[in-house]
Amino acid sequence: VLHMEQMLRRLIGEHIQLSTVLTPDLSGINADAGQISQLIMNLAVNARDAMPDGGRMTILTANATIDSSDPLVFSGLAPGNYVRLKFTDSGAGIPQEVVDRIFEPFFTTKDAGKGTGLGLATVFGIIKQSGGHIEVKSQQGAGTQFTIWLPSVQTEIGSEESVSDIAAGGNETVLLVEDEEAVRRIAKLALEPMAITCSKPAKRFPRSSRSRSMGRRSIWW
Repeated sequence: VLHMEQMLRRLIGEHIQLSTVLTPDLSGINADAGQISQLIMNLAVNARDAMPDGGRMTILTANATIDSSDPLVFSGLAPGNYVRLKFTDSGAGIPQEVVDRIFEPFFTTKDAGKGTGLGLATVFGIIKQSGGHIEVKSQQGAGTQFTIWLPSVQTEIGSEESVSDIAAGGNETVLLVEDEEAVRRIAKLALEPMAITCSKPAKRFPRSSRSRSMGRRSIWW
């Protein structure tokens, strides 16, 4: 979260106040860094869209221990040590009658043409793939809170064991396919320092043509 804070501020805009409360000795997690970044961006976009007239977004991180008596165990979360990530916004909130459906693929409460219904579904998939759990609390007119638990590992974030070596770039081309323009710009900013060429399709054309034009080192988003 700390390394993404500047990007997140650009993503949500100046009309939204972003606050972070980050635990300095946060444990590590066994998860793909790119997927966690996508998770954070998707939740930030979701909060931003709920506050078109401005508001507040708060991101908190903490270490947490779940024991066998914790109610979360009955939700399928195994006892153990976790990293907890909490997103809170002061937006419009989610109607109670649809809260249970927000993680369904292609389900959206946004107006037609303003959402694919895949943002929160992607978040849910990443969390489950990492062995974690997500809960949502929301009240119309009073905002929404997403709380995520991800299993922690002994290695602390920032240590040599927890940081993967990044291969030198320069020969890679990434075709950015993302309907959310702000997310696409943020992704481009993140990739360019690694000497990766970013492009986006100017028009629709067959997948076979795109594959040939991308060269031998292709990454699809």
